[in-house]
Amino acid sequence: MLKGKIYLSYFGAEFGRTMYFVIITWYLYQTTEDAFYTGLLVSLGFLPGLLLNMVFGVLVDRFNRKSLIVLSLFISLVAVFVLGGAIAKEEIAVPLIFMIHMILQAMGSLLRPAIQAFVAELFSQGELPRVYSLSASFAVIGSMTGAASGGMVTGWIGTSGALMWNGVAYGIALLAIGTVSAIGEKRKLSTQSAWEDFKDGLHYLKQHALLKRLFVIMFIGQLVFHSTIAFLSVYAKDVLEVSATIYGWLDATLSIGGVVAGFGGALVLRKLGSYVTSISLLVVGAGLSVLASSSYMVGAFIGVFAIGIGTTWIRVLLQTVQQLATESQYHGRMASFRMFFNQGSVVISGPLLGWVAGSFGAPHVFWALLIPVLFVTIFSSLNGNRDSIKSFY
Repeated sequence: MLKGKIYLSYFGAEFGRTMYFVIITWYLYQTTEDAFYTGLLVSLGFLPGLLLNMVFGVLVDRFNRKSLIVLSLFISLVAVFVLGGAIAKEEIAVPLIFMIHMILQAMGSLLRPAIQAFVAELFSQGELPRVYSLSASFAVIGSMTGAASGGMVTGWIGTSGALMWNGVAYGIALLAIGTVSAIGEKRKLSTQSAWEDFKDGLHYLKQHALLKRLFVIMFIGQLVFHSTIAFLSVYAKDVLEVSATIYGWLDATLSIGGVVAGFGGALVLRKLGSYVTSISLLVVGAGLSVLASSSYMVGAFIGVFAIGIGTTWIRVLLQTVQQLATESQYHGRMASFRMFFNQGSVVISGPLLGWVAGSFGAPHVFWALLIPVLFVTIFSSLNGNRDSIKSFY
């Protein structure tokens, strides 16, 4: 029952997040007809989280993690209702879209380290790889259904109505996590000031070479994942010339790849732990190459599917290794430090990739993403984590 509530909360939160993103990127591009704004939306959306991640990490390690999860989901629910209401009254403007988007992304930056750390409190280390892997699977199922629903519902009842349904998903996640019984926390609570906790977290990261290597690899995984999601709307409209419904299914295919990767994640980590990073990067590179070089729908679906598999392995399996390698009192700070670097990459690259899409076409975005993937593949090969990773499962 406990695991079911956790999985449902992951499902609902990701359903809401992905459905919202499909709705708003399609609406924004239709409204502005400029891919630059799509890149800017992604970039500015991560900016508040980037600035607040360090604060969130300290909060997660100092305060009740369940309460922080509930707070982030409640604010997200209110935000999508406000945006849907503004669109219904035709009082929407691009700056309001950006403001609501930044609020939602900031709440996501609080939710992720809080729920990861909360799960680590609830289950033993032996259970964590399977729980994290299955949580990721339910999350990507939520992403898949949210993406497909976002496109279809927008086509049926319009942007405003779709956002109202979007809020229901956040409500389901809120109810699921709200009914999880409180337990005594396993971690040792800090008696230091928040500033001392922050410096202590930096010192902890500095002393752990494995965490730094993992952060570099996950940095690229998140960059490819979020950039692919962001520019699929431009790619679908300009290259494939398809409707919002087909775009939703294309976005859902990214999540289908994630589902396939997530359900087999624990097995992959156990059997191929020494090589999982290299294999994941090769799959991502292949997906980007196919997507960049194909103007046909079949090729687009294959490329997106491969990216979904590879980025899920990078994001989920290596996050599992990170959690197992981190002492419980540092879970929040290490998760937030990781997110700081991940989101920083998107903040910087979003406008640049938006310019690339606007000037040269959407396929060039995926060619551009191949460059950092190649660099990190070489980095991973030269700084293999074989022995370190193998010891955690």
